Amino acid sequence: MSERLEEKTNPLMEAVTSDARWELEDELMVQVLGFTLYGYAFGVGRIILLMDVEDINASVAGQLSALGVGPKYALGLAEAAFECFMNEEDQSVHSQLVNIGHSHIASEDLSECAESIFKNTETLREHME
Repeated sequence: MSERLEEKTNPLMEAVTSDARWELEDELMVQVLGFTLYGYAFGVGRIILLMDVEDINASVAGQLSALGVGPKYALGLAEAAFECFMNEEDQSVHSQLVNIGHSHIASEDLSECAESIFKNTETLREHME
């Protein structure tokens, strides 16, 4: 099942990581990608592929690890994203990023979702300064 999920999420990963703005060394950008990717992967994995949460988490963590993100960090990010998504009262930035990714599960064209990763990274960076 993970292979089928990755077939669905790879276009988003490729759109982001092939963009000239992508920087693996930018921890904030990696987090924005991770939480947004998780929302998209969770929607596809649960609603379309009927996957278990653990398998979705492992798939997302595997994709992030394949980019060069530490495996423990990647799995922790996926687990944190799941917790944000399940807590309906959570209005944190992380929860909003998961919801952005989730809102694209029916999208044929993921360019808007990919672009949101770069825009949201810059918006968050501005608010941190």
